Amino acid sequence: MSTAPDDVRYASVEAVLTAATDSDPSMAAQWERDRAKRRAVAATETWVRETGKAFHAVRVGDPNEPRTWPVFDVQDAVSWSPATIILDEQPLPIDAVEGDAIEVRDGRDSWDDITAEEGDSWTLDYRRKRLRIHHRRFARKPWDDPNTRFCRLTYRYGPLDDTVSMTDGLVESVPEDVAEAVAAKAAMRLTLDDNSERGLPDDGQLTSRGSKRAALKEEWEDTVANYTGFSTL
Repeated sequence: MSTAPDDVRYASVEAVLTAATDSDPSMAAQWERDRAKRRAVAATETWVRETGKAFHAVRVGDPNEPRTWPVFDVQDAVSWSPATIILDEQPLPIDAVEGDAIEVRDGRDSWDDITAEEGDSWTLDYRRKRLRIHHRRFARKPWDDPNTRFCRLTYRYGPLDDTVSMTDGLVESVPEDVAEAVAAKAAMRLTLDDNSERGLPDDGQLTSRGSKRAALKEEWEDTVANYTGFSTL
């Protein structure tokens, strides 16, 4: 099963340090580079969470922890039979080898894995994000409504693997404006750090740390708005 590294980021360490300090990133100490990398990873996670626009494969739910999977009630579906679920993200092709799974509840606390039964037990319109469950339990049992928590799944969304260029966790196939926005977000967090603030130079244009952060925040928010259609203003 292929998985993305834990330190996936859309901005390089050099870009984050440059945005934060306007100085030569090659002069940064290793601890500063490590911190910038952590901030870039965190900013990337924030980007994906706030925009829903991923430029690498992102998993919903941990295959080894079904408790983390999204669970659906029939009442939340847009049709009753088959029960049609609208997923939040546009999924990649469901592949059990990659850890994807679709399960329907067949008892109070037991689940039936129907991942391999595409076309019979379930179908998925990937473009419209519509998952149709054709196989599910209808019989009621004491203290057990079959329409409650009837389906759960773990899946991936984002671009196909062969379209992603990644080196040591840095996704190089990210649009330039996104890379710059993520670098700005990470740099904004760096400037909030006491040590980073003390070392922030005055470049003659940004006369205070506050104005520096404001400029970084504006770049981040403008790019998020461009990709979501929602302005923070």
